[in-house]
Amino acid sequence: MVVPGARVCRGRRSAVTASLCGIGLGCAALASVSVAEAHGVWAHIHVTGWAIDNQPDEELRDFFSDPEVLNAALYGAAFTDSGYWPQAGELSRRSRAYSEHTHWEPFVQDFVAWIIAHDPPPWTSVESKKRVAFLLGCASHGLQDELFDSVFLYQVRTHDGKDQEEADPGTDGFFAKDRWITRIPTEYIPMDTVLELYAGLGQGVDEATIRQSVDLLNFIYLGNPEAAAALGTRYESIIPWTREHYLDPAIPGSIASEVFPTMRYQQAIWRRLHGQLPVDAPVVVSAFPDAPRRLHGADSTAPDSWATLIFAEGVRYSTTAPTWQDDQGEPVPFDRANTRWGATWPRLIRLQPTAPLVPGAWTTVSLPAGAERIDGQLTTTPFSLRFQVPCDDATASDCADLGALPTPDLGEPAPEPEMDAGLDAEPDASTPDADPTPDAALDAEPDAPPLDTGLAVDVAADGASNGHIPPTADASDDGGCACGVTPRRVAPSGAAWALLALVAAVWTRARRGP
Repeated sequence: MVVPGARVCRGRRSAVTASLCGIGLGCAALASVSVAEAHGVWAHIHVTGWAIDNQPDEELRDFFSDPEVLNAALYGAAFTDSGYWPQAGELSRRSRAYSEHTHWEPFVQDFVAWIIAHDPPPWTSVESKKRVAFLLGCASHGLQDELFDSVFLYQVRTHDGKDQEEADPGTDGFFAKDRWITRIPTEYIPMDTVLELYAGLGQGVDEATIRQSVDLLNFIYLGNPEAAAALGTRYESIIPWTREHYLDPAIPGSIASEVFPTMRYQQAIWRRLHGQLPVDAPVVVSAFPDAPRRLHGADSTAPDSWATLIFAEGVRYSTTAPTWQDDQGEPVPFDRANTRWGATWPRLIRLQPTAPLVPGAWTTVSLPAGAERIDGQLTTTPFSLRFQVPCDDATASDCADLGALPTPDLGEPAPEPEMDAGLDAEPDASTPDADPTPDAALDAEPDAPPLDTGLAVDVAADGASNGHIPPTADASDDGGCACGVTPRRVAPSGAAWALLALVAAVWTRARRGP
């Protein structure tokens, strides 16, 4: 999707123009800027929050009882994508480098090691707790991306014939349109710590790099929560199946289905921070299907038939050797798959059957011991998951009613706003020539972040899409990524979609009047 920059930026300097062109995003460049995202930032913030809300771990619940600590986690979930906002040339390279790295387990492991070395538990200061919470937020975001991209996007392709370019902005738009935006975090970044962690990238990431990036994130997106709803209106007819199922906990990889895996991954990181994740602990902490659910489908040509194992920490993909067999001990033929984009240390693997499954059959997926964890240890405890293939009409009696299945508590969406009665009143007949133009205050310059205008987007120099690149993926891994060269994904054509959403929000505000 393209923002029609000429139409936005010509003519009188409106509030829309001031909001977009006044932050150093050159008017002409608005037609072509692009950004890499997985599902939207708002969904990342809320899935992370919902995972915390649903935590059965009393110690973790108590840890997040301080609003400042909770806010740090929610902002960490947003910060992870901050480097993908439109930048220029050299700044773009540095910004994308830190944002990309933040998505993956090597960053999480380095952060865990830093905390253990420099600020180990128990944490007594609020600042120490906020730093830990920020780590948990960043890590939660990264896991959610692996789940959404590696599982749900294939559902979108199957049912709607679309992919990431539509699903990313569309799901955030549906999220906003359905009024699920109930948490708006304020900025918190443990700057000294993250700069030390990013120094190892050798990409020249400095405080100015991060500052420019998060200013755009805060101003364009987090500062305009109502803006994303415009995306929902645009995409609901383009991806109707996704519109109906993006929050369906029964669909593997959907936004709601991410909550329990995120919750368990947070628990695992907590244990890693406390030195309580021994080699004999099961490395698989969640799965699709999530017992007692059945597999979602038997058709081996559809993603419904996939089994997905989700890890407590990154596991070297080339050391995983899963098996799949039925209750008679017969092997189920399958292909092992990495994350969609390939990684040396993925947080999941997928088992994709290569022959139709038997409706109603019980099967077991296993992961033997000996997988290498990112902390350098080899697992010593095997894992197995037994689940049933869904029945067809002929085998319906073999599938008992599962009753009420566990689903995450998402709370309630925000209530519909009350309309001002004055908006519907008849205009004053005594002033027929009143100027219908909104209050001139709307055309005033906004308080834009103090960006260096010399860093405005240079489409000619930086117009190519750029996506996630898994860190240190090696050629032996099936992900097929030549690290640092092959993009993890092609970026959608849309920071443009985020900017268009802002246009819609300001336009709506102007239409309603002050």
